[in-house]
Amino acid sequence: MVENQTRHEWRDVVVTVNAYYRGGAPTLAAGGRLETALANFTTGLGQRFDTNREHVRRVEVRAKTTSGEPVALDWGADK
Repeated sequence: MVENQTRHEWRDVVVTVNAYYRGGAPTLAAGGRLETALANFTTGLGQRFDTNREHVRRVEVRAKTTSGEPVALDWGADK
C-alpha cells in the first residue's frame, strides 16, 4: 500500500519492488491510497512477484505532482 499524505495529487505513479517488479497507477489523489497484491507486480518480461520464493527488500515510489515536482519515496536497503 502506498498512501499519498500530501495535499497534492500525484501523477504517473510507479512502484518498484526489489528493483525488478513494477506496478502503479496513472494518478493518486491527495490523501488517497494505492493498494494491490504483490502478485500483481511484474517484471518487464511479465514474471510475477512470487511471495512463496521472495521477500520484499526494497520499495521505490516515483511520481510527479500536478505542478511537475518529482515525488521520490524509498524504503529498505540493497544488500
